[in-house]
Amino acid sequence: MRKPLLVMALLGVAGASQAEVLYHVTVLPESATMKVKVTFPDAGSGSKLQIPNWAPGSYRLVDNFRNVRNLKATNENGEVLEVRAEITTLKKEYQDTTGRKTAENSVCTWIVPGAQTLTVEYDLNLTPIAGAVHWSGPSSYIFETSRLKEKCRLQITSTNKWTAYTGLDEVGIGTNLFTAPNYDTLADNPVSMGDLTVDTYVSRGKTHTIVMRGTAKSGVDRPRLIDICRRVSEGETHFFGRKAPYSKYIWHFAVNDAADGGGGLEHLSSTQITLAKGVGPRAISVIAHEFFHLWNVKRIRSKPLGPFDYTQLPQTGALWWLEGVTDYYASTLLYRYGISDQPTYFGAITSNVGSVRRNAAHLEVSPYEASWRVGEAAQGRGNSNGYRISYYDQGWVAGMVLDIKMRELTGQRHTLDDVTRALWEISPEDKPGFEEDEIRRQFVRFGGIAMGQFFDSVVMKPGGMSVDETLKSVGLSLSEIPEPYVDYGFQYSGFGGNLTVGLVGEANREKLSRADQILAVNATKIEGATGQERTAAMARIMATIKAGDEFTVSVKRGEQTLDAKLKAVAATRPVLKVQALSGATPAQVALREHWLAQVRAN
Repeated sequence: MRKPLLVMALLGVAGASQAEVLYHVTVLPESATMKVKVTFPDAGSGSKLQIPNWAPGSYRLVDNFRNVRNLKATNENGEVLEVRAEITTLKKEYQDTTGRKTAENSVCTWIVPGAQTLTVEYDLNLTPIAGAVHWSGPSSYIFETSRLKEKCRLQITSTNKWTAYTGLDEVGIGTNLFTAPNYDTLADNPVSMGDLTVDTYVSRGKTHTIVMRGTAKSGVDRPRLIDICRRVSEGETHFFGRKAPYSKYIWHFAVNDAADGGGGLEHLSSTQITLAKGVGPRAISVIAHEFFHLWNVKRIRSKPLGPFDYTQLPQTGALWWLEGVTDYYASTLLYRYGISDQPTYFGAITSNVGSVRRNAAHLEVSPYEASWRVGEAAQGRGNSNGYRISYYDQGWVAGMVLDIKMRELTGQRHTLDDVTRALWEISPEDKPGFEEDEIRRQFVRFGGIAMGQFFDSVVMKPGGMSVDETLKSVGLSLSEIPEPYVDYGFQYSGFGGNLTVGLVGEANREKLSRADQILAVNATKIEGATGQERTAAMARIMATIKAGDEFTVSVKRGEQTLDAKLKAVAATRPVLKVQALSGATPAQVALREHWLAQVRAN
């Protein structure tokens, strides 16, 4: 009985979809290709097609149009239409530390004549890894510039008949046919297919699906990961009022061979996370960070962050809040709901404060400016970190001191939570975000004029984080203590794909150069499908090298392959540590207990 009902339902869908923009993606893993066909009804006045130059949540420009191949347009009769590509250069002047600069951004518009029904087809490259593929919407789906608000349908097929996992609502069960209310929602939902490890759990009545891909996925403790994701879901949804703002949720995990670490990108009902198979404290923090974005960024947002102009980066001074305070809450709620312990929480304090203080720009660039000017980084191409200094680190620290100060000024009647939840209350779905001064306005609302003045000193002015004074108010201090470590004479990074040499100690500068590509250590090749996997492999090898050991690093520099003979030495470095103040007053202890109180997600 069920099969005929499904057929009838799909026939109904086919009829209804004629009033919507249809996207049909065909995955060809054997040729590492994705074929995309887009059908626009009622295109009689002609069409202007584009593909995003950036992805929401990643504040950097990318020329995605250069990856589009074999673009072809036809009308309702199958007749091939002329497509004219126009490339426009957008210029933006800005001031950096070396003078006046001009940034350029190329935008491609494909102009197509009118048709009753316009069909556009094109190819994109895919990168299958360990039998699975994954793609993001902004780099994959073209749009018609005047039709971003129209409903969309996404049909996905593959030669291997894989099941598609995405945060979009599925039409039917197992159909790989999904619906989106508009282009922004369509583009905001990445897709995973292929050789995947899939688990599910239910939280607050909603199904959450964990989708893992990559060669290292078999090494993940699956019950532990499910438990972590479930507890994060429970705790953060409890924080925002016990009701999840989505119908289902997808965790897209690209698993690497590391013990800890990760990075992610948030979406309306899913997230993309590069996850260390060891799922250590930093990886758990990333999980908590990305889930908190369901509210803060995806729904609580400033006006430039939706609806989007995909041709150029948005400009807002609120990224310190949207990213950095999100990171503060990731650490805080993990501790508050009993998922992490106090030493881990205090370690997050020292890590973020240390990162801010090590960057001299914190004395010149405020959290607001690091956010507002992010588009000027990387020669005007932007980044996802900040202008000259990380708005993640600055925002984490700002969140902490603002939270404690609010408790102090209001006699523990109000906290940062009140500001966050108030912003949530004024952030209805599908509406423009808040004005640039709204965050400050909420701080004044709950903390008075003095809180507004403190906000200005922390957020709007460089060097005004007041960390030591604020921690003293809760009976804590930051102290530098010496920590022993093994100094290999250089640092390394897998950022950007290849494993490369970073900072080089003075004794080894004639042997290694920054950006040398690392090939092997002691003749053991550094292998891995991604930069993170190679970083993890490098870390495992370097962990076997002790102080006093001699070792050889093989690198590629240009067309040359070189061997650098180095010696590890014992060294010490100062590290920050949070300590209790001796002789803390009862008022300081009470404020600390208020700040560090734990709750249950019931």
